[in-house]
Amino acid sequence: MLLKFESLRRVGKVYINPKNFKTIPLFLKTWKDFLSLDEETYGVYAKTIYNPKERFLIKGREDEKKAHELVELYHEFLREPLTFCSKEYYKYQLKIKAFEGLPFANGWIGSRVVLVGEAPGRKGCGLTGICFYRDASGMLLRKTLFSLGINPDFVYITNVVKCNPPENKLTRFGKKELGLLERELNILKPKAIFAIGRTAHKALKKLGFEVLYLKHPAWYVRRGVKEPNEEIIEEYKEVREAFISINGEIL
Repeated sequence: MLLKFESLRRVGKVYINPKNFKTIPLFLKTWKDFLSLDEETYGVYAKTIYNPKERFLIKGREDEKKAHELVELYHEFLREPLTFCSKEYYKYQLKIKAFEGLPFANGWIGSRVVLVGEAPGRKGCGLTGICFYRDASGMLLRKTLFSLGINPDFVYITNVVKCNPPENKLTRFGKKELGLLERELNILKPKAIFAIGRTAHKALKKLGFEVLYLKHPAWYVRRGVKEPNEEIIEEYKEVREAFISINGEIL
């Protein structure tokens, strides 16, 4: 479950996880090259450093301690999924997934910057196990952060609801989901939490966390936006500002 920073390889201006590639590309220079990789040739997880078996990036001892707590929480979720997901959502999640395990979270444990989405996407996290990855809204978020100079793999990303709701239609969340999210955030102790979408904002406020609201990338996708435009870049620049304020540098 743990991914050590030193196991990554820097190619051009991006970091890659060599384990995620069926074949290593020869031409990587920028994030645009990284995100344009062909899945069939290079692998499903080629455009991220994470995969279902390596979800949490660690850079030091403090990261490792928190990561082990998150791994324990994830294993508890796997053992007792109906304690944390509604039966309807869990059954649907089992139907659509193409990976071993269940959706949970991924990212650099020590970034102290957390993005909280609403639920795994049917064609994204619900399918791959990696948050905001592969579907249209996930890739728009990644492109936006890269455009701002922030590698999306170096923040921590999770969702309020861990099991994908049928047909991607999130109708409810309750104590089950909120209890798991609260325990997750209490382990991380983030300094900046961003609610991606109204559902995430509502859930985080209910738990009493101080959060910053950002429109969900799906809001932009529904309006025909597939590449970062001035509006979404202006909105999401708060993530960059928080990351630099907390970590002092861009990785």
